[in-house]
Amino acid sequence: MGQRLQKNKIITFKTESRLCECCGSGDLELMWSSKSTVARKLHIWEFPVNVSICRNCGFCFTSPCPNNDDLMKYHEDGNVSFKEVSLPYSIDERLRILKKYKAPDGVFVEIGGDAPGEFHEKCKQYFHKLYSIEVTKDLKNKSLDINNLKEYVDVISHYDVLEHVLNVKLFLLNCFNALKQGGVMICEVPNLKLYPDNLLLQEFEHVNHFTITSLGSIAEKVGFKLVEYDEICSRPYGFLAVFKKNDNNRLPNKKYKNEFLESRKSIQGGLKQIHNNNIQLINLRKKIDQLLTENKNIILWGVTDLLRLLIKNYQISDKVIVVDSDPRRKDDLILDGYLVSQPIKCTKEFLDADLLVICAPRYSTEILYWVKTNTGKVFKDESLSIIGVNANGKTLR
Repeated sequence: MGQRLQKNKIITFKTESRLCECCGSGDLELMWSSKSTVARKLHIWEFPVNVSICRNCGFCFTSPCPNNDDLMKYHEDGNVSFKEVSLPYSIDERLRILKKYKAPDGVFVEIGGDAPGEFHEKCKQYFHKLYSIEVTKDLKNKSLDINNLKEYVDVISHYDVLEHVLNVKLFLLNCFNALKQGGVMICEVPNLKLYPDNLLLQEFEHVNHFTITSLGSIAEKVGFKLVEYDEICSRPYGFLAVFKKNDNNRLPNKKYKNEFLESRKSIQGGLKQIHNNNIQLINLRKKIDQLLTENKNIILWGVTDLLRLLIKNYQISDKVIVVDSDPRRKDDLILDGYLVSQPIKCTKEFLDADLLVICAPRYSTEILYWVKTNTGKVFKDESLSIIGVNANGKTLR
């Protein structure tokens, strides 16, 4: 498996109460609590999860939540954007929306995206200037700050960012101030209403769980006007919302309904999926144990929360190899006493493996393609297990 490592001291997040950003209420129902222990670049963190619903409006978010200063330090302690396999989103779908709001002489800013690559290269046909801004200090361009772009930007986008932000209203206000009058903000977030069909509730870093009602309500309070909404977006588990800067009407002009019962039902559906996934993990452990008694070789791909659940209180044999395409993951299993290898350094092990367990189901197609291309080995049927899919093969995570 690898070299055993010394276990470091765990940093436990301080937590604090959080009021609803939709309506300001503190009348919350706690639906689910858990914690995840994560090894980052410098420290090991114990991340708290307390999923609550506002009884007054139905917005679902984490409260008590991680202290914001602790959360920023956590994110600065090494991001995880590096991948040898492609990111699981549709560039074409993002470009389809951007094309509608193009500004050939204007400025486009993406907040919280990956290092500029194919997506940004294709965006150049629609804008004169493009900038990529990170939310934390762990970034290459440390000089660019959204607060320094007042009324400068034509289009701002952020994809799967808002669910990680503790102060949603402040984040949106910064976007509002950076936009020119009539400027556009394009947003994608996971869709709470789809939780009964996936494992997104287990994404411990998510501190907000949006519907278009909750997101639209907060954005209107800042001064945005919703101009487009679609449940088809660049990732299959989210929704798209497009807002326009509307300086002439800073007060909400729409009465949003109380979604408490619907949100509660969505969370309960998500908890059921977590229960079903736990059963899958139990059965997979039995399969691994049986193969090990037969002296078989096993590879686990993907240092994810699903992998951590699989190996929790479960002794990993030396016949099991853990790989991840991100070299910064090598110490992520330090609590379990092992290093993580890169796939490219384990081509022989792939050829000898009798079972490949994919712990990052969104990447399963890309992972299998990588293995076939780089080793010639094809895993399928009994030699392949993908955690986080249902009985019909649909990805839940």
